[in-house]
Amino acid sequence: MTSHEKKLVAVDIGGTGVKTGLLTETGTNLASGHFPTPRHDYRLMTEMLMNHIDENYATGFDGIAISSTGLVDPGTQEIGMSSPIYEPFGKELVRQLQARYRVPVSAENDGNCALLAEKWQGAGQDCHDLAMIVLGTSVGGAVMIEEKLVRGSHLLGGEFGYMLMPVKQGAKRWEIWSITGATRSLVLDTALKKGVDPADLDGRQVTELLAANDKEAQEAVADFIEQLAVGCYNLQYVLDPQKILIGGGISKADFLLPMLQEKIAEISSHIPSNVLLPEIAICRFGNESNLLGAVYDWRNKFGCGQVVAINDEHQL
Repeated sequence: MTSHEKKLVAVDIGGTGVKTGLLTETGTNLASGHFPTPRHDYRLMTEMLMNHIDENYATGFDGIAISSTGLVDPGTQEIGMSSPIYEPFGKELVRQLQARYRVPVSAENDGNCALLAEKWQGAGQDCHDLAMIVLGTSVGGAVMIEEKLVRGSHLLGGEFGYMLMPVKQGAKRWEIWSITGATRSLVLDTALKKGVDPADLDGRQVTELLAANDKEAQEAVADFIEQLAVGCYNLQYVLDPQKILIGGGISKADFLLPMLQEKIAEISSHIPSNVLLPEIAICRFGNESNLLGAVYDWRNKFGCGQVVAINDEHQL
């Protein structure tokens, strides 16, 4: 870190916890912290965050960079519009932090932040056009075209988890991808096939069962990979990105990338009009990607190395 390099408090607001860090403007993490999301009363979020900043980062910083679940308006910087969870604190969070600390504050959706991290220092550095699929308790994502985030008219750009997938069992014929194709869905499907309590399984154990040639795990993983392959194939022809990045904890599993590439090639072989196969890459960053992407977002909004004047009426 150089003597003139700015330091930023980066904040990642999640559904169950808030992660923080003191990062340089080039992405070096100098300190880390966390506290639980106040799920009993979300109105306490602002006060808890300010107390956390005061206790952990009071030595001085030049800005605050926020990544948050929920929708984030790029103009007003309001978080969680119309969401009963995030709106109680999100509408005023940026303005309140700005008034309290007298530094520029930015906010961006967490999926977009993850993509920004990969574009900045990860698997998407050499790309102008990117799509990202994040596999976790749900399916998330983000899109960048010509190095600009695609938000859409309702800020739903990249919300791939709402895509419909056919359902093979039960009364429903269709369900959203976040229900059928998330990592949690893979665990539940494996547990159902094995007749065990889902609470006794997690993604790591499913990976171990697959490595041991467990029949039920093989079937569940095959269904999981097929849905992911169909999603990637469709996104390639809707968005035509240079790369499709896969994130989330399970993306690091040894089986995922080769099985996914094989399944995409198999699907494509049955489509005479197929033009190309999607280029798939695994995200470089894991749990810290949102903090890093938030810093990159702050840099883009306020300019690396620039001095930004803050007053009570300043609007981001």
